Amino acid sequence: MSIFMKATLRINPYRAEEFLKVLRENLIPMMEDRGWRLHACFVGRFGPINPMVVTDIWEMEDMAHVERVLKDFSYRSDPRYLASQSTLESAVLQEEVEFMELKAGRLETCYP
Repeated sequence: MSIFMKATLRINPYRAEEFLKVLRENLIPMMEDRGWRLHACFVGRFGPINPMVVTDIWEMEDMAHVERVLKDFSYRSDPRYLASQSTLESAVLQEEVEFMELKAGRLETCYP
């Protein structure tokens, strides 16, 4: 059964475009190479503008899949991560993650 992660990031609004570019070009492909699937990336339109709020919904096979990817830290030596590191350090002010199970709705899952 799939597990979902909601990542809520508070971003320096002056670095937002740079952050979103790094996310699209480097981080999403890097994590998808490890089997994670991004279902959506939302950017707040109303509410706080400083910091800007970005919310990602990721799907993984199960919690063991999450632990395999995060425990070995191999993503930290990936050239895409290394190229993104300075942007992440200057743009991300705070990150919160929450793991969830899908109980209702129409989301097409990647893992049975």
